[in-house]
Amino acid sequence: MYRRGFGFSICTIIEKKVCKNQTMIEVKVVKRCYVCPPKGSVPTTNIPLSFLDMYWIICPPARRFFFYNFPHSTQHFIDNFFPTLQQSLSLTLQHFFPLAGNLILPSQPNDKPYILYTSDDSGDDLPQLIVAVAEPSSNQFEHDYFDILVADYPQTRDAKEFYSLVPNLPKSRVLPDGARAFPLLAIQVTLFPNRGLCICVVFHHAVADGKAAHHFIKSWATASNSTSTPTSASSLPYHDRTTVKHRYGSNIDSIFLRALSSWRSFPIIEKPIKHMAPLNTDRATFVLTKTQIQKLKALVTSPSSLRVSGFIVTCSLIWSCMIKSSITTQETNDRDEIFYLLFVGDCRNRLKEPLPPTYFGNCLDICIVELKKKELLKEDSIVGVVEAIGNKVKELEKEPLKIVEKWFSEWRRCDETKRLITVAGSPKLRVYDTDFGWGRPCKSEILHVDNSKGISLQESRDEEGGIEISLGLTKNRMDRFISIWEHSLKLFCTS
Repeated sequence: MYRRGFGFSICTIIEKKVCKNQTMIEVKVVKRCYVCPPKGSVPTTNIPLSFLDMYWIICPPARRFFFYNFPHSTQHFIDNFFPTLQQSLSLTLQHFFPLAGNLILPSQPNDKPYILYTSDDSGDDLPQLIVAVAEPSSNQFEHDYFDILVADYPQTRDAKEFYSLVPNLPKSRVLPDGARAFPLLAIQVTLFPNRGLCICVVFHHAVADGKAAHHFIKSWATASNSTSTPTSASSLPYHDRTTVKHRYGSNIDSIFLRALSSWRSFPIIEKPIKHMAPLNTDRATFVLTKTQIQKLKALVTSPSSLRVSGFIVTCSLIWSCMIKSSITTQETNDRDEIFYLLFVGDCRNRLKEPLPPTYFGNCLDICIVELKKKELLKEDSIVGVVEAIGNKVKELEKEPLKIVEKWFSEWRRCDETKRLITVAGSPKLRVYDTDFGWGRPCKSEILHVDNSKGISLQESRDEEGGIEISLGLTKNRMDRFISIWEHSLKLFCTS
């Protein structure tokens, strides 16, 4: 079903500049349509947020890229693939209807936020779902630009070049009762004729965590791919957020509502994505092979019951290299200074009352590792870092949501030190299994690692058991990081 309120756009690049230190590429919309669930398929529905959702209200939207080889013209895409993407998206939103709704933040701070899907709204009252396609006119430009964007290390990319591929979430609006409504989903498809395309999915984190969002994306891809097996009833999303329980009962909601009302950046500040593009920043994707990961695991010979995973050793090596790359001659020599690493863990099957794997919402625990600088700066060992992260994973598995009531205060405490690094993504999300009918992605990335404060992890595109790591650093710091990374691989992963 297609009607006003959900945008599906095709764009043409109108400024062809990809060289570093030049202005960011712009795109021009040349085709637009609107997509929503089939008429009458979903009634008006109100879904109160769980306390696990409320934490993510303060976070910026998640933005995920999927790049595909696509050796066809723009017209071929419009004639042969665009209609299928429209129809399959409509059918998929029927099952994942919260994404077609709005996050409602009541005017009274003690009132619980909720997601509202309204089936009979029309026009600008509906949140927009935008899919844009950009079309370069220069053959040389299109090939160079696409190949640069999908390159792994040793190729670095100017971070701002990704921002033309990202749609803005439609702006929020104030409702008659004073509440504010935030649209939750936007999609842009960017074409590089005769070479490739990029699908960028933007979603508000309060509606879904990574596992839930990728459930939606893969379901859409399956519906678009005529060679795929249709989605079975057992894989449909589970929407009952009242099944998320905590030992504090309803008091946990009050704790989170009080924290939200006092958060300095709440409500969310909206600005166009192009104004967020960083200057003087490089992105790079590094790959640890299965063999290298096994060698890193072998470094930890402690007889303890600590289970050392690929995730743990990858985070340990990257965290150590990032801290070393941040040190300059002007830095303080306080080797007891504390640094922080934040990562999340899926809790669906770890709760006292487990949730189904298809639960659509947020069900993540927040884990914060604290470690002294001197441990992270060790030249010949990452064992202490591995043990610190491994012990935090062990705590998560033993007692999930142990300090959930302190999430806001702990995040603020760590973030204000300017020594916090966050980990996004997970190899378990299997991003390279997302096939819309053009084959596996040749590249997948998360946008929000461009501020030197985050990294993203995912499975290797080319090897089962390998891990990709993406990050963004200032150009000078990236040079230092690469040197430290190469030295660490020689030290720890060479026989």
